[in-house]
Amino acid sequence: MKVRIPRRALADATSWSAGHLAAKPTVPARAGLALEARGVHLTVAGVDWDVTTHSTLDADVLEPGLIVIPGRLAAQVIATYRSDLIDITVDDGRATLSADRDQFMLTLLPEADYPAIAGRPVPDGTVDGAEFAEAVRQVAIATDPTVAAEPWRGGVQLTAEGDRLTVWATDRYRMAERSIAWTPTSSSQDTFGVLVPARRLADAVKGMAATGDVGLTLHGKVAGLTDDARYTTLSRIDEHGRKDPHQYLPAEFVTEAIAPVDQLVAATKRACLVATDRKPKILIGFGTDEISVRAAGEDTGAVAMDVVDGQHIDGPAIQMAFQPTALLDGLQAIGTDDVRIGLTSNIRPALLHAVSDDSDYRYLVMPVRL
Repeated sequence: MKVRIPRRALADATSWSAGHLAAKPTVPARAGLALEARGVHLTVAGVDWDVTTHSTLDADVLEPGLIVIPGRLAAQVIATYRSDLIDITVDDGRATLSADRDQFMLTLLPEADYPAIAGRPVPDGTVDGAEFAEAVRQVAIATDPTVAAEPWRGGVQLTAEGDRLTVWATDRYRMAERSIAWTPTSSSQDTFGVLVPARRLADAVKGMAATGDVGLTLHGKVAGLTDDARYTTLSRIDEHGRKDPHQYLPAEFVTEAIAPVDQLVAATKRACLVATDRKPKILIGFGTDEISVRAAGEDTGAVAMDVVDGQHIDGPAIQMAFQPTALLDGLQAIGTDDVRIGLTSNIRPALLHAVSDDSDYRYLVMPVRL
């Protein structure tokens, strides 16, 4: 194989695919990236147990061929080069990466041991790429992949219905949700969806086109993301044992308030400096236009109290206690200047809602006991 290709395109593709590879795979070939030169294109593919990545790049193919190279090492080397073009040549079981006068040689991995590369999935519909990336970022905060017995805690649910795609996630103690426009490929009005690993999905989205549409495949054994040059397949997560957190969304609230996000975040962060115990909590008081934020350190005896100028909409005074990180995650993901907070009681979940005509993002978070 002999290929000349723009360095930046190759660096982006290898970095994206290598980022999905296992650091220490049980099968050595799975640490590799498959490069195939054919016609006027070079394809870069990576395969792990639950994900496939594939990029198609324009290239000057002098000699076609297929090789498997160490993925992470190749990506790191290519990223350090600063030339406009890179030449890839293969000879005597080694691939040579040449950039101007610089050369780096990689020992090839056996092609026979490389797993099958999944084909390009057929999209069920399309979404705006930038909007979808933002939605994934906003909801991924409500996941917890550390509970192996309940893998659904580390997943993001994608559900298509009509002309809307709902992106949501829950780790049992909170839920984040965003709805965006969806253009189905068929006229069917059926509701369907898939649960996929949040980290894998977030990494895959980063490799998609920053502008334009992204195709999503929500049917079948695997989910898929596609754009003009790349595609990814992701394994589904078993939803068994997951309770739908939407049942905890109240029909109406007892108390509601609007607060500036930046002020509430700053006050919460100051309170966190005090609430450093093993089970930290901060207390937030609603009931007037002045929203109080307090915390006390049982170990140090320190006390912090701050006041945020908000807008009390309706309802009696309520004081609630939250785990600081859970609250901050939701506030920092809102993406708007103001947040609307709905409460029913100090032992029921609070709902944070974006105050914007462009976003219906909402974040449901459980309080902690006072």
